[in-house]
Amino acid sequence: MIQSTQRREKAASAFAQWKLRTMESGDTRSLISLVSKMGWVECLKGSGLIAGETSRAYDDIFTITLVTARSVGIGAYLVRLGERAVQVEGQPIILTGAPALNKIMHKNGVSHLTAGSDLEGATHILEWLSYVPEAKGSSLPILDLADPWDRDIGYSPPKGPYDPRWFIEGKTDEQTSEWLSGFFDKGSFQETLSGWAQTVVVGRARLAGIPMGVIAVETRNH
Repeated sequence: MIQSTQRREKAASAFAQWKLRTMESGDTRSLISLVSKMGWVECLKGSGLIAGETSRAYDDIFTITLVTARSVGIGAYLVRLGERAVQVEGQPIILTGAPALNKIMHKNGVSHLTAGSDLEGATHILEWLSYVPEAKGSSLPILDLADPWDRDIGYSPPKGPYDPRWFIEGKTDEQTSEWLSGFFDKGSFQETLSGWAQTVVVGRARLAGIPMGVIAVETRNH
């Protein structure tokens, strides 16, 4: 703690001296020379440590990131290292590179879900957590839902093109307004990566309350 305080004081003093010299000489160069003299590779080292811990945490706990503001540099990499991401619309993930700053929006294969607000994003995460065991090695969270495992499936796919989501989660008949149940429990399907690789539909759902992964083929032309 003392060393950190001393470093901050030293940095503040150096910056004040640099600013005074700059104002006197009219030199508008960046802080790169100051940073190199201060030995601030500690910032990069700290970022590396955070990245390493985030990557290793994936093997032990459920990791997920909610992007609520512009995420730049190491922040953008941490989003990917967390493996699961919910991105608030309009808040880019920016990777810095030599040619340019690359803004990555949600149709990128990185962000699993998007949200219109921070609250909606947090809600998405809570819904996702409902499919995940409480701790590593624990049993799946099985819910007592109305749909039994031995029920009939109301929706029957036609021979022609159709939306595979109808078979997954069911749909309301346009003519009779009758509910045609799908393969999984009603209202349990949470689709992810909907804006990416649109020939495949993926997500999570429940069958008789049991959490399951969903992978379906989208055969319609886009």
